[in-house]
Amino acid sequence: MSGSITALTLPPTLPQLLERAIAEAGSAPFLGVRTATARQQSLTFEGFGVAVEHAAARLAGALRPGTRVLVQGAPGPGFAAALFAAARANVILVPLDERMAADTVERISALTEPSAILLGTGATLQPVTSPRLASLPVLDLDDLINPAEPEAVAALASRAPADPDEPIEILFTSGSTGNPKGVTVNQTMLLASTQRCLEAIPPGNNRFVSILPLSHIMEQVAGLVYAVAAGAETEYITTLRPDVIAAAIRGHRATALVVVPQVLEFLFGAIRREAERTGSGATFRRALRIAPHLPVRLRRRLFAKVHDALGGELRLVLSSAAHLPPALQRNWEALGVEVVQGYGSTEAGLVATNFPGRTPAGRVGWAIPPLEIRIEHDNEVVVRGPSVFSGYWHDPVATAAAFTPDGWYRTGDIGQVDASGALRLVGRTRSLIALPNGMNVHPEDVEAALVAEGLVEPIVYESEPGRIAFAYLQGAAFSVPPTDEGSALKVAVRAANRRLVDHQRIAGRAPFPEPDFPRTHTRKVQRGAVAERMAGVPLSR
Repeated sequence: MSGSITALTLPPTLPQLLERAIAEAGSAPFLGVRTATARQQSLTFEGFGVAVEHAAARLAGALRPGTRVLVQGAPGPGFAAALFAAARANVILVPLDERMAADTVERISALTEPSAILLGTGATLQPVTSPRLASLPVLDLDDLINPAEPEAVAALASRAPADPDEPIEILFTSGSTGNPKGVTVNQTMLLASTQRCLEAIPPGNNRFVSILPLSHIMEQVAGLVYAVAAGAETEYITTLRPDVIAAAIRGHRATALVVVPQVLEFLFGAIRREAERTGSGATFRRALRIAPHLPVRLRRRLFAKVHDALGGELRLVLSSAAHLPPALQRNWEALGVEVVQGYGSTEAGLVATNFPGRTPAGRVGWAIPPLEIRIEHDNEVVVRGPSVFSGYWHDPVATAAAFTPDGWYRTGDIGQVDASGALRLVGRTRSLIALPNGMNVHPEDVEAALVAEGLVEPIVYESEPGRIAFAYLQGAAFSVPPTDEGSALKVAVRAANRRLVDHQRIAGRAPFPEPDFPRTHTRKVQRGAVAERMAGVPLSR
């Protein structure tokens, strides 16, 4: 049974939030972890509070106030406790993606000048390969929650907690290369985003399965701080294997998921493939066409076997960190699972969200006051509010460029606001393709036309000046694999081009020469890396 927290107004600091959760839901289960082989022990809210106190003492015993510590490891009690412990011990975490290149880690280390390294299960960082890192003490992230020495406990007792407006972590934006930028994150930012999550998804008897890494702001907000604020029971998964994810959803009897769209895509693909394997593919497809005309309770009865396989309780999905194709959203909602989108960034936290009962396909939702959204003259989305960061770590030039003259954060997204105030994203300013004839192409527009023809994750790029092409994963280009992929691609391209205006039309295509696209730790495709890899690759029409 999850906790029974019902209050929506949050206290100003993470330690105070945790104290409230312990007082209201102390003995309720809070946090578990599922690996590829087993489900590990769970912590109650009281147990997590003890873990945080131990972690804070260990950090206080090893680090001076305000010093930085690199953190790398899989989601789990140690990583979760470290975030709350940083606020209590007044130190600054620098979380690292497990797949970060060594040279990027080295540049981050040079920028932040850490005093120690926290390494846990799943860490790939090898400090001995860098002279700068080799000299630093290495602490065990998984051991952080065990009792500390008396000297460390005394050090914590004499230390003032972090000011809520001072940094407790520096998050380097996903896909950082060349010149990584560190977003300074404080408790005010985290709690402001969590406040908006609570407005969008009020507390209740929720059990979450969470898949994003804890180095990602959305996971910290929706999968950790929200869970503490709402008394929700959360299970972290340390692998993206579909069978493990499905087992976690089923075994945990999850009511909600925090995921990226790609996870929704391959989970739905697994459901579709199982229907085909058991000879009920035609029935499944017919049910998908019928379901949108039925109320939710009848949709769930129509797909009762699917829901039984998912534990029978899954009713809500929070999708964030990448574009959610409207067709994918409609597929899940046909099953009777509501899809709520969360839109934001490391710099701005949660900017907009849908609400249960208000999930229009193609819209990322509404801003919740006091955060504000404005559309600039060039259609860029800019925002301001308490969840917006104050600047990049030791980078005044990048900080100045990130804000308008009157202080609004430039998201880099192109968008529109409809009559209801809902935000629709059109593309990215940085992914814009400027053609030699002066016309501009948003790759997302072309990709949407291809997805409408059944393709999965086509990545559009400019193969040569004025020539629009797309890359696809060979053997996985379509949600339902065709008999002849080449012929199906020709038909799809012709149909997509009929949807597009002249300057958007696709001139060619080519399979990506590797099993998967290069991705960030949240599974976003790195467009620039794809374009570089496709340079000179011959195209088919």
